[in-house]
Amino acid sequence: MSTEVDVAIVGGGPSGAAAAHLLATRGHSVLVCEKKAFPREKTCGDGLTPRAVKVLEEMGLGDELATWERVEGLRVHAAGKTLELPFPKLGDWPDYGLVKPRKDLDRIVLDNAEAAGAKVLYKTQVVDPIFDRGVCTGFVAKRDGENETVSAKWVICGEGAATKFSRSLGRVRDVDYPMGLAVRQYFRSPMEHSGWFEAYLDIRSADESLPGYGWVFPVGDGTVNAGVGLLSTFGGWRDVNLNNLQRGFIGSLPPEWDVNYDTVCSRPRGGRLFMGQSVWPPHGPGFLLTGDAAGMINPCNGEGIAYGYETGRMAARHIDEALRNGSSPSLSGYSEELMETYGPYYRLGRRFVKLIGYPVLMEKLVSMGMNSKTIMSFALTLLANLEDSAPHNAEQKGFKFMKKLAELKP
Repeated sequence: MSTEVDVAIVGGGPSGAAAAHLLATRGHSVLVCEKKAFPREKTCGDGLTPRAVKVLEEMGLGDELATWERVEGLRVHAAGKTLELPFPKLGDWPDYGLVKPRKDLDRIVLDNAEAAGAKVLYKTQVVDPIFDRGVCTGFVAKRDGENETVSAKWVICGEGAATKFSRSLGRVRDVDYPMGLAVRQYFRSPMEHSGWFEAYLDIRSADESLPGYGWVFPVGDGTVNAGVGLLSTFGGWRDVNLNNLQRGFIGSLPPEWDVNYDTVCSRPRGGRLFMGQSVWPPHGPGFLLTGDAAGMINPCNGEGIAYGYETGRMAARHIDEALRNGSSPSLSGYSEELMETYGPYYRLGRRFVKLIGYPVLMEKLVSMGMNSKTIMSFALTLLANLEDSAPHNAEQKGFKFMKKLAELKP
């Protein structure tokens, strides 16, 4: 059996769904092959920053968002202190975040793409790409035990942290770039409506401070999402047992959370986070990589959902233009736009996470920051990548200066 479409997409997660929605609304035939049945679980904190909220609104989901758990900003706990840091009021971004479990979020966004005209095949494993004279012209997909040939003018790889299809396209992660590791669980808690993203910066293995953070995010359904994220920028990261780290973090939470292994309601789920544009170039003859498959997770805070949505829509715009106007089979303009949009910030992020990979320095920076709400508010804006197009205040001017600083050679 064979299928022919304008665009075939591998993966129905954030980037694949966002790309499918935009392409379908512009009248193109789109097929999304998702290997799982929805709803399905993902390793994620379920937090949506203002960047993600903005793109969800652009996809026409504003009414839906109004029913989700809303947060005002970040509440940071470290060095025996707590600081409440509201999201800044900016011209380009909303001033709030949301929480929505990925098992529900991804279904809603993919359903939105399907309602716009995209076709979605669930429980469909993409096996191998198909090349014709060096150009990717589709792939072989396996569904119900049968192989199906999908022919397309363009292929988008949005497979997330899976790497099989990306590797078959000749794209692999640069191992010299930072990688994140994360584990999370759900717990029943009276703090289900805390109104904040709660971040704990004192993450330790034995007596050593680690580059990462623990989180507790209010889901609003009687539960919270609690977990730990860790960076691979310190020497002993391979020796850290994430499940033990999670147990230590949960055991350190204040009693008012009532988060413990008597209130747990899910098993720990762990995963890898490909960060900082670590898969390059994310284009090739006939194909584009988006979201986590392109290593587009923010190295500063581990956020991947917003960048999945943004890069998915960016890829879709380039493909839409190519389908309408004709172009070469290699959309290098997509990679150029990614570099222009994220390059300076991700360079800054890679240097930042390398810096905090030194435990003593990490402790000193946290201790210094927790003594100043001004410093930590700036850090929130910087780490969440909330840059306004017009630098109207000292914080935004400082943000732009830091990005320029990152351009300089060490």
